[in-house]
Amino acid sequence: MLRNLCCIIAVILFFPGVNSHAQSESSPMKIRVNRMVFSQGNRYAFYLPTFEFHFKFQDQFNRVRSVITADYDYRRQDMGFGMSHALYKYIVNPGISVEDNLYFRKVFNDSTGIWNRNQSITPFLVHELSKESYVGMEFKFEQQSSPKIRQGANIVRYYDRSIKVYYIFQPNQRELWNNNVCYLSFERSYKMLKGSYNYLLLESLFQYGVEFNRYIRYKNVLSFRGNLTPQKSPLFFMGGLSNLIGYENDEFWGRRAAYIQNLLEVKPFPDFEFSISRGKFKRLALLLQIDAGKVAGAPDIPDVKIQNEKWKIGMGIGLGVNTDLPLMKKTDLHFLLAFPSDDPENIKFYAGFGGWIN
Repeated sequence: MLRNLCCIIAVILFFPGVNSHAQSESSPMKIRVNRMVFSQGNRYAFYLPTFEFHFKFQDQFNRVRSVITADYDYRRQDMGFGMSHALYKYIVNPGISVEDNLYFRKVFNDSTGIWNRNQSITPFLVHELSKESYVGMEFKFEQQSSPKIRQGANIVRYYDRSIKVYYIFQPNQRELWNNNVCYLSFERSYKMLKGSYNYLLLESLFQYGVEFNRYIRYKNVLSFRGNLTPQKSPLFFMGGLSNLIGYENDEFWGRRAAYIQNLLEVKPFPDFEFSISRGKFKRLALLLQIDAGKVAGAPDIPDVKIQNEKWKIGMGIGLGVNTDLPLMKKTDLHFLLAFPSDDPENIKFYAGFGGWIN
């Protein structure tokens, strides 16, 4: 039965859709935001100088698991909200998620508008293979809206109908550094049921983390996300603290994006601790981040610079400290200075709380 199910999934994903020839860039371009956060429990983060805020609240009731997410970026004026509910303790756990995201990206300064709103409803099924791994299938119904600049206030809408299958392997889920992850997914979009797209996406992430001793811990992330067809598809952005430190946020974008991230934390004084008022500070650490990444398959957009497909390297160094603050227990603070490899004098400053990249 499992073999037959795999065959059906393969046919659904890889069977050519309607009008599979290359398409022109005449519609709002989908933005795919990197939200691959696999850690359990609640998560919050605030970053400077971009004034980014990310929040994820997870709770588990008798037979329902709920997740609420919220994101805001002052510099780009992007904002988003999502909610998900799923049953669990069954052989196959059904659920549904709802998202409403509004993006303002400079790449939209073309004939289709300067902002893009994505609203989606996604029923899904999840099966736990073990306590460390599970597989899932999602059915996304998404609507995109964007203004038509040349026609004033006219709003154009496009629709995306897609099916995704994915696999996650994650032992030691509750540990921050000794937390290895293997994630692989295929997503197929179809022009059936009024769909406007016809792409096939591959998304993968491999993470290795280890805490050698009280003094040193290291994390490596290898990721590829991209469209495997010549069709119009989401754009993946790269640049900034999350995947290419030292470069401007979203400086690079394209149909395909790959990056390698290395995080090293050295604690020369692991027992270091002091208090200020009601706040406790401990474990002063030296932080080192080295990222390498590239994009490919960027569409041609009038009046927007052509994307460079060469590998880029960013390096950052700084300080981190663990804190216990009122209402914010076990909160990490970090301060980093970083620069791109091709312009070492272009130094950037990063600061935030809620955890260094996790």
